Amino acid sequence: MRLRMFRLFLLLLLAGALFAGGMKDTLRVAAKPSDTRDDGEEDEYDKAARELERRRQDTLDEIKSLKSDISSVEAKIRELQAARSDLQTYISQLDQQVNSIAAQIRELEGAIEKKKEEIAQKEEELAAAEAESREQYDLMKKRICYMYEKGEDSFLVLLLESDSLADMLNRADYAMQMSSYDRQMMDSLKEIRDTIAEYKEILEQEREEQEALLADLESQKEAVNRAISAKTKEIADYQSQINTASDEQGEYEKQLAEQEKLLQQVENQIAAVAAAKAAAEDGDGGASGFLWPCPASHRITSGFGNREVPMAGASANHRGIDIGAPTGSSILAAASGRVTTATYNYSAGNYVVISHGNGVSTVYMHASALYVSEGESVSQGQKIAAVGSTGYSTGPHLHFGVIVNGSYVNPLNYVR
Repeated sequence: MRLRMFRLFLLLLLAGALFAGGMKDTLRVAAKPSDTRDDGEEDEYDKAARELERRRQDTLDEIKSLKSDISSVEAKIRELQAARSDLQTYISQLDQQVNSIAAQIRELEGAIEKKKEEIAQKEEELAAAEAESREQYDLMKKRICYMYEKGEDSFLVLLLESDSLADMLNRADYAMQMSSYDRQMMDSLKEIRDTIAEYKEILEQEREEQEALLADLESQKEAVNRAISAKTKEIADYQSQINTASDEQGEYEKQLAEQEKLLQQVENQIAAVAAAKAAAEDGDGGASGFLWPCPASHRITSGFGNREVPMAGASANHRGIDIGAPTGSSILAAASGRVTTATYNYSAGNYVVISHGNGVSTVYMHASALYVSEGESVSQGQKIAAVGSTGYSTGPHLHFGVIVNGSYVNPLNYVR
């Protein structure tokens, strides 16, 4: 008995080392010199198990909270990325608008240059018409002055030099026609000059309108460029928020990894305590054989070891086998022993742990109902629970596990 108690003491020290000394006082169980274990020793086991289970539950709660935080941050990042994408699309549209305005500006600038050339041409034509008009006017003035100054002599010459009355009338008519021609030329030149001046004025007005439109387009282009600049700053702000959220997510994931590592340590301690407690229990460790724990079904829906995670929160390293069975089906004790745990956990649901001695325990999870209590002795084949889907579960089934000396092993090595 002393050798068994010494083994128990070593196992408890190992569990305390896994938890970095945090649970040494809780796990320490003094070896007794007597041949039997008293109630005080059993209370130490129970106290250690309860404390470890509390730490385990706290760690699971922290993991759940961190996963929720990570999910929230991921959702925030998705929203920020969507907003950034919308802004990028809007900026692309603004770029197209700027390109369109720039094309209109180039076209309008070309039209203005052409209009300036037309105005310059009309100015040249107007200058030529005015010069011609002045020249014609000067000639007309000279003829009028000559006729005025030589009026009587010219008429006398007209009479004397004429061969006949008809010749005199012809000469007089020619003089009148010259005078009429001068008037017509002056009128025509004035009309041409006025027409050119009027057309030039129209061209000037059109150029002013085009320049006003050009100024408006330039203003629009500037406004769109300001909008692009503002939206680009918004994108930079969103990217900064995304980077911050990503850093926050990374920190949460780091904390999650630490908590999962801690959870593994606590579960190792729990397994060590269970093994230590089992080692002190009466029983042959299932040496007489294990019974299939779910007579209603032999269908294994998930085997032992690595697997794809069936749902959020479930473990990728499956430490037992899942037996699919209808809700309410009987769950039997695989071997005789003592119930060390009969409680609820949000991941395992309603579950039972039975110690069979010699460091061997069996685990039964996700039950819809429990029919045994902690500390109760059970016999092989006794109904201890009913199949259910409590905790992390995708449907009604029994998760059956076997622990040997603190480590989970493949249950199929014990039951077929």
